[in-house]
Amino acid sequence: MGKDQERQIAVVGAGIVGVSCAWQLQKRGFQVTLIDRLEPGEACSFGNAGVIATSSCIPLVLPGTWRNVPKWLLDPDGPLAIDLRDVPRLASWFLQAQRTATAEGVHTASTALRRLHAPALIDHLDQASEAGCDHLLRRSEYLHVYKTTAAYKADRLGWKLRRDLGIPMREVGGQELQDLEPALPDSFACGVLLEGHGAVLDPGGLVKALASDFKSRQGRYIQAEVQDIMPGGPRGVSVRAGGEEIQFDTLVLAAGAWSAQLAGALGHDFPLVAERGYHVMFGEPAVSLNRPVMFAEAKFVANSMTAGLRVAGTAEFAGITRPAKQRRIDMLTRLASENLPDLNLDQQISWMGPRPSLPDTLPVIGRSHLHPDVLLAFGHGHTGLTASATTGRIIAALASGESPEIDISAFRPERFPTKSPGPTSGTIRTGREAAGAAG
Repeated sequence: MGKDQERQIAVVGAGIVGVSCAWQLQKRGFQVTLIDRLEPGEACSFGNAGVIATSSCIPLVLPGTWRNVPKWLLDPDGPLAIDLRDVPRLASWFLQAQRTATAEGVHTASTALRRLHAPALIDHLDQASEAGCDHLLRRSEYLHVYKTTAAYKADRLGWKLRRDLGIPMREVGGQELQDLEPALPDSFACGVLLEGHGAVLDPGGLVKALASDFKSRQGRYIQAEVQDIMPGGPRGVSVRAGGEEIQFDTLVLAAGAWSAQLAGALGHDFPLVAERGYHVMFGEPAVSLNRPVMFAEAKFVANSMTAGLRVAGTAEFAGITRPAKQRRIDMLTRLASENLPDLNLDQQISWMGPRPSLPDTLPVIGRSHLHPDVLLAFGHGHTGLTASATTGRIIAALASGESPEIDISAFRPERFPTKSPGPTSGTIRTGREAAGAAG
């Protein structure tokens, strides 16, 4: 522990993944500095659906998914949207995603994600309890509901994968759906109730509470834009942020959707894109849910939180700096009112943020094979909240020279190509957006 106390580690990114990494590293005895241009929990970690979704292990693209793409894109209420201005840039990402959508690729990805997410609830509860903020989350079931049995049967591959991986669940229907969630209308034909999940009552508040505990234990927080990262410095890595240049033994890159740009100057070439999600918070909803509910056909989640009812979802592929689109917000509001007919729409606050998504649906977690003093933790897509505490434990183990408790080989950074020629050292000069964090 004495050597660890002397080691200086920087964590770039103050979303839920970065804060969890910083908190877990500090717990190991390292001297940790957390850096972000925003306050902790102000990007994607603020706006997620608040579900610790231990059952989320299904790749974004499955065999046959592409047959639905034209229908989704033409439907104004469809779950998928693509900004046509970004199609040339996104074409390579979609091609890579399609190549992974094989039986073997889906099995590999779902098995790896199940390993990562299985301990998520316990890791979150332990972390929050020790940090004194366990009142912000609770154990919960997770209910997926369908209006037609045909739609449920169309999702049979995903449910088979979950059952094969041992995820506890049972089918529900009819009166039992009404008993479970009285706010649902009787138009839903069936559903699946999944056990062993968690619900966060204030996602942004959870990140802020963890960061506050980190700072109270002499953790250093620098709210500044990262201008330069220079590997191979006197200690290992040099970071310039807010006009200050600081030497660190190790750097953890956990900057969400902005991570690819930062990693690029280190020689990496990660095909990371911003898959934008939206939420609408209804402050006086007049209805409440007993657990998070996934409306499967419309592909959005509703979750009762401290501030009201949050409705979140959709996948929009667009540039990371493009403004939110009002029609996507209006769509979520319309879908919410159709599926929860007693919902009061009077008091609404909307939000949009970029999920960091990779084409194989797997995050990058591990040591950079180009710069051993750099650890990478990003690309969690839809499950950044879910996997954050476990990812923090993995990063802390790697920084301590230990093998993680779970197999992380599927998340290795070297599965993606590097730039040619790969630099032995480099300087990163970012734009204003490049230092933000997405959890």
